[in-house]
Amino acid sequence: MHLRFIHSDAASFPEKAVLTNGNVHERRNMGELVSADEGVLNIFDRGYVDYKKFDAYCDNGVRFVTRLRQSACMKVLEERAVVSDANVGDATVLLGSDVSAYKMQNPLRLITCFDEEGEQVLICTNDFELSVEEIADIYRNRWQIEIFFKWIKQHLHVKHFYGTSRNAVYNQVYAALIAYCLV
Repeated sequence: MHLRFIHSDAASFPEKAVLTNGNVHERRNMGELVSADEGVLNIFDRGYVDYKKFDAYCDNGVRFVTRLRQSACMKVLEERAVVSDANVGDATVLLGSDVSAYKMQNPLRLITCFDEEGEQVLICTNDFELSVEEIADIYRNRWQIEIFFKWIKQHLHVKHFYGTSRNAVYNQVYAALIAYCLV
């Protein structure tokens, strides 16, 4: 299940769900889930990293925040000053390299911070206006979608599917959600 999740101070809820086979890579569903609406900031997990699409989003004014793998190829163009915590970094980078499959044309902002376990987290965005703290908080709030998936697994008790077609899977998941809400 690939999900577009709306998170605000007033409420958090899933807006759109795309069900696929387990062997379909997350990047194939980005087009259905990414919003190009003005004022929307799209937040992706590491599985959705796609440099070509990121270049297209930059060209079309689609804002996004994502987490990068530690092994991501990048060229640092500029180190930016950080006024708050000494454990946070801010830089302008180009993702990809000359030897990789694709090198981005648009510069991105790389925020380096640490999680609760002390592991380094690389957060990448094309939004140069928000503060480092705001971007880190925005990505941290992305965890709401993981909590929603955990809720589905715990409460809907969909252990196996009775049909394998797309329609059968959708119907079973929707029936489980409706039954849960009625009970």
